[in-house]
Amino acid sequence: MALARYSASIFIGISLGLVGGRGSILTLPVLAYLFGIDPILATVYSLFIVGSTSIVGSLSYFKQGLVNLKAAALFGIPSIMTILITRKIVLPSIPVDIFHMGHFTVTKNLVLILLFALLMLN
Repeated sequence: MALARYSASIFIGISLGLVGGRGSILTLPVLAYLFGIDPILATVYSLFIVGSTSIVGSLSYFKQGLVNLKAAALFGIPSIMTILITRKIVLPSIPVDIFHMGHFTVTKNLVLILLFALLMLN
């Protein structure tokens, strides 16, 4: 199992390098299913992993003067505010068990994973 975990981690690293932020969508299922991390917490780890690799990847462009700081702020500040609002207000207000269908329970974690699966299809 450890080999699968680390192989998937290496694959995520390669995909982040090749396709950028799209690799973050792959990070959540690997953290949740292979490493056994709670999906809500895995979203935080995923944001940290992708954010860190993005910062490291953009340093050379920043040094060359190819980063438009105004555009970065116009996109970055609303993104950070949306993440903070979602984490502090939206996620805590969603019940753990959303609804039941017979013996099957749709949980908040399942909905989160399904939303990420839909993003992968895009």
